[in-house]
Amino acid sequence: MQFYYPSLCAIEQKTMQLAHAQCVHCQQTQQLVSHGFVYKKQAHAAPQAVGKRVFCSNRRRHTGCGRTMRLYLDSTVRWLRYAGAYVVAFILGLIAGRAVQQAYGQATGTDDPRHAYRWLHRLGAQLSRYRSLSHQPLFQDAEASPATANRPVRTRLLVSTCKQLLQRFGAPLCAQFQQQTQQSFL
Repeated sequence: MQFYYPSLCAIEQKTMQLAHAQCVHCQQTQQLVSHGFVYKKQAHAAPQAVGKRVFCSNRRRHTGCGRTMRLYLDSTVRWLRYAGAYVVAFILGLIAGRAVQQAYGQATGTDDPRHAYRWLHRLGAQLSRYRSLSHQPLFQDAEASPATANRPVRTRLLVSTCKQLLQRFGAPLCAQFQQQTQQSFL
């Protein structure tokens, strides 16, 4: 089952055609029911719809497993307050040679970089998955510029890998990655 879609209209269309879709948990068909929208909080604004829930019904003569799946917009990173475009802007800042605090500040507009290190840790945890998509991209530009020479090896490896991801998936990186792989970017 596809989990990432380019628009809410595409998600809505998919949820109207659930009759023959198979549950990813119990593999049953004709049990899935649209179950409402998924909202993400916005700063100083009303919550914004970023997806829909689909319920494998175990009620009213349905024999499903009772579990819920979520279908998301491809520009949304699950469990993250910011959209994928902010994460990509952070990565582009790192590629440009900015410090972690500067890259995060320019991407999000905040002065407190505490989440920057969380993002960096989560990106680093996904490094093997990113690199496996490109079949071991070269560790290039590791010592190319003086701005990156004093960075930790893990950060240089992440920057090198993200450059390869940008070449492979193009812009917008997060949305294209999630749409093509059907996996969360972080």
